[in-house]
Formats: sequence, structure tokens, C-alpha cells
Amino acid sequence: MENLWDLLFQLTKHGTHTLHVAFYIFVQYIMNYLSLSEPLSITEGICVWCKFRNYPFWPAVVKSVNRKMKKASIVFIDNLLFDKKRIRKGFSVALKTLKPFDCEEADQLVCKARESYDAAIKWCLELIADYRIRIGCGFTGSFIEYFSDDISCPVRRRYPHSTSDLNFPSKLMLEEQFLTSDLGEEEEEGSDRQEEERRRRRRRKLLPDRSKAARNRANEKLVDFIVKQRRVETRLLGVIGGQQQSKWLRWFLAASRSVVDTYLEDEEQLDQVYQYLRGVYETAPLTAPCLADVDRIRLVLDVLLPEAIIYAIAGVDKLSLVKAEDKYLKGPCLSKREREEFDWMIEQQMKMKASIGQRSAH
Repeated sequence: MENLWDLLFQLTKHGTHTLHVAFYIFVQYIMNYLSLSEPLSITEGICVWCKFRNYPFWPAVVKSVNRKMKKASIVFIDNLLFDKKRIRKGFSVALKTLKPFDCEEADQLVCKARESYDAAIKWCLELIADYRIRIGCGFTGSFIEYFSDDISCPVRRRYPHSTSDLNFPSKLMLEEQFLTSDLGEEEEEGSDRQEEERRRRRRRKLLPDRSKAARNRANEKLVDFIVKQRRVETRLLGVIGGQQQSKWLRWFLAASRSVVDTYLEDEEQLDQVYQYLRGVYETAPLTAPCLADVDRIRLVLDVLLPEAIIYAIAGVDKLSLVKAEDKYLKGPCLSKREREEFDWMIEQQMKMKASIGQRSAH
């Protein structure tokens, strides 16, 4: 310990920046000392690693611990910590699925998480490291209080906005838990008797939503009609050569911006159709003069794709072109659960952006 104080004294002679470095070394030393002198245990308020299903261990905060039931209520550290309702509920997990954040295999857990969630886990670790430094500087709140406080704003701003929500495994965890339990129930925290009643209560099991899979199967018939049977090729060549009128082509030539409605949701199906349409355009024997200098990618997506899908819908579903176009413009018919999940995702994104914007203005 005396050697540490000598080192700190020497560092403080070299200015303010070095003083910050010295203080950081001191905080880390105290943390390491405490972690060695006290047994690692799972207690309320600490940061831990939590294992859920097939997902990697992920940083979380312990809300409460029930030793008798060998359970803990935790909240995953991610970009949804602004959701107060979610924080209030938390996840109920077995104690055996938790590891202290400073456990011996912590480095291995980080490496495993980075394989699929590199940007997200880096952001989480930066938050935890900054929180610990703030604790050393005198902050007395919990991690959740730190996250909602202005002092965490510099780190929260580094959130990788270019990544999707799926880059946080906790959203997938939440969706899986929704399929096996009734998330409409409020988490009950109280006596052991209430906990026993909650465990005995029958859980409502929801079947997976098959709507999107059914739409993809139906769309596969459209892809087959367009690509394999080549049933719309005559129409496409007529539009490309200028022999047949197309309002999609008129809109394309008049518009300065493109709004692509692909209709097809499966990426492989869309890629199949796109590659086929591009080949039709490139090998067309005749090309209208108005298409000489256009963007080929935009032409395929804004003109040939809607033409092909509308004619395919008419052919497969035995509809008139007018009704087929109406069906195309309406887009996929989403299920109630899909709409709810989409609305929930947008709501969380808006909450986070609004909160970050308000804190940035201060």
C-alpha cells in the first residue's frame, strides 16, 4: 500500500491530466482489493453476468434476490433501460445462471459476447466502467439511477446508432419469454407465500406467430411465376422497349426521389427476383431512348419490380390488374402481434432518442 501512495504522489507532480490518471489507478486498486478481500456473491444492486437460453452471458443489474427460491430479478444492461415499466418488471432468473461481474472467467464471457454483439457489449462495458469510476468519485446511486442521470450522458452518446435493436440480445430474450409466459402480470415482490402462489399459477403459452412464414410461402408462388415460369417477361420487355405504357415508368422519370415498396419480405426471394429483372433489362433487344441515362438499379426497383409483382399477383391469385395493384399497394397484411411488436420497437426508439436529446440540451 505504501508503494501505491508513493506512485500516486509522484504522478500528481505532473499536472491535472496525470492527477486524473492517478485517481483512476487508485479507484481500480481499491476495487481489486475489495474483490479479493470479500467473497463474490450475488446481492441486490450489483452488476452481474446473466445466462439466458442459447444467448451469451450478458451484463445485468440485480434488482432483488430470493435466497429461499434461489431466484433473482434482474434487468439487462442495454439501450432499453429508459423503459420504466420494463425496469419495474425485470427478468426472473435462477441464481445459478448468474456470475459476479468480476468473476475469473469475465474475459472469456466478454470474448464470447463480442462474437455476435461486438458494438453492443463494448458500449455496455464502457457504461459499467464509467459507473464504477463515478462511484469512486462519490456517486451513491444505483446503476439504473446512474444511467438516467446526466453524468452518464457522455457514455450513452456513444451508443452505436448504426446498429439495429437486434444487436442487443436482451430484445430477443424478451420476445422468447413473451412466448412462454404472460408478460401482462406485474412482478410480485413480497412475502415467500406470494412467490409460491406465483410459481403455481398456470402460465399461458402462446403459439409462435406463423403469419410471416405463411406470407413467405405465398410469395414463393409469385417468385416462381416471375423467375422460373417467366410469365411476366413479355410485359417487362414491352415496358423496357417503349412499346407498352407504364405509369410506374412515368412516375420514375418524373420523380426526383424513389420510394421502394418491395412487397416481398424474404431477402432471398427479393434477391432472386431482382437478379432476374436486372438480367431481363441488360439483355433486352430494344431499349427506349428515355432509359439511356437512367440509374439501372432504381429502374429495376421502381419500375420493373412493381410491374412484375402486380402481374404475378394477377396471374397467381386470378385477379384483375386493378385488384392486383390494390393488393400490391396495401402491402403485406401484418398480424396483430406483428403490429404490436413493431409499434413497441418504434416507441422504445423514440423514447431513447427523446431522452438523449433532452439530456444533450442541458
